[in-house]
Amino acid sequence: MDNSNIKLGKDLKMQKAEREDIRIGPINGFSFIGDPGCSGLGVEIMSVFNAALHESGGDFVLVGGDIVPNGANRFYESVTAMVDQAIHKPIYMLAGNHDTLSYETFFGRKNYFLYNDNLLLIVLDDSGRAFSEEALALLRRALVYERDNIVLAFHIPPVNRVTEDSVSAEEWQKVLEIISPFKQKIKYILCGHIHSYFEDDIDGIKLIATGGGGARMDVIPGIETPYYHYVEFYFDPEPAAGVQAEPRGSHPAGQLQHRLKFVEFNKKLNTLAQPVRDALERAFAGECQAHVRYRLYAGDAVKNNKPGLAKLFLAAADSEYHHARNFFHAMNDFTPAHDALAGSVANESYEVETLYLEGADTGRQYRSGLAAYAFDDAREAEKVHLRLFKEAQAVLADANDIPEKRYYTCTSCGLTFALAGEADFKFCPVCGAPLGKIRRVEL
Repeated sequence: MDNSNIKLGKDLKMQKAEREDIRIGPINGFSFIGDPGCSGLGVEIMSVFNAALHESGGDFVLVGGDIVPNGANRFYESVTAMVDQAIHKPIYMLAGNHDTLSYETFFGRKNYFLYNDNLLLIVLDDSGRAFSEEALALLRRALVYERDNIVLAFHIPPVNRVTEDSVSAEEWQKVLEIISPFKQKIKYILCGHIHSYFEDDIDGIKLIATGGGGARMDVIPGIETPYYHYVEFYFDPEPAAGVQAEPRGSHPAGQLQHRLKFVEFNKKLNTLAQPVRDALERAFAGECQAHVRYRLYAGDAVKNNKPGLAKLFLAAADSEYHHARNFFHAMNDFTPAHDALAGSVANESYEVETLYLEGADTGRQYRSGLAAYAFDDAREAEKVHLRLFKEAQAVLADANDIPEKRYYTCTSCGLTFALAGEADFKFCPVCGAPLGKIRRVEL
């Protein structure tokens, strides 16, 4: 059973567990990414998973289940094609409750284990909220390969103090009875399924539940809702007590440790060929323009007492917005909001100080009064955006968020109002529009 000896290399990506015992070479660590696909395989969601794959450290990645929203072959084919081009390190799967039907066709066994001289990583299937006899038998066989660092990984968490969304106490007891003699060497239990992040102590073993690889984040009572994330595991550089340090190049001696990492959408790790970027930019610009055009047409249809036509254009406008969002993510141009303020300030400054001034001058030069008026009108509104963004930057230098205010938008000129209290204005100070043209901004 010890002859598979799979080497970790740049040519190995999505792995198929063809056998239950998979020997790997020496590693410095690995990453665990939970639940990328159970909220759908839209480009926005896959961009999170893609970023997590690119940013994750270690010698391989273990995905904590639910890589697809359901078991249709086309979903498996789509995600594996994307992953195959996303990263140059092996990726192993464990089965989630959404990973039905063709899971084994694409990823092989649901119960298997990886091992080398210092690590034993046991992957078990509890996607049906139960540990089958096959899974329990595999666990017994795997523990024969006892190592100083043992990790158990399955999708649905065991009984814990944070959430009741777990396997039953009776099911977990079956596992406990088997692992009890090895508990001193079992460093972690890794789970997905919960679209949040928490740690707990399970009979003296560290439990890490993480589902931040792309699925929507859920609110868990008592847990601060996290941003998209993954977990990196690495070996303490100091050797374990009583263990002589190994020569450089051999397997690391020491205890397995972990660190939570938030997805940063690091653009340097995911560059695009220029022809691809050019095509995406053209598509993004086209979808943005179509979104605005269709909203304008919908507004005109309302004015002409054609509500049916208005709804059609609004539906099309909404669709084009989501297309634009997807192309923007595919360009790898997305930046988390708190990091996007600097670029937003720069953009608003350019519009206020250069672009709209030049545009207004050009309009007047060529006797296009309406064009000049449009640039002047927009410039006054953009001054407010610039001020609000700068104020937000100053606050976020020392705080997690800015104070919540009431925001209003003038639907005539686009001016933004930011008020801490009740609205006390009677008309838009830029274009003079009445209150009926000013809309409160809601999440």
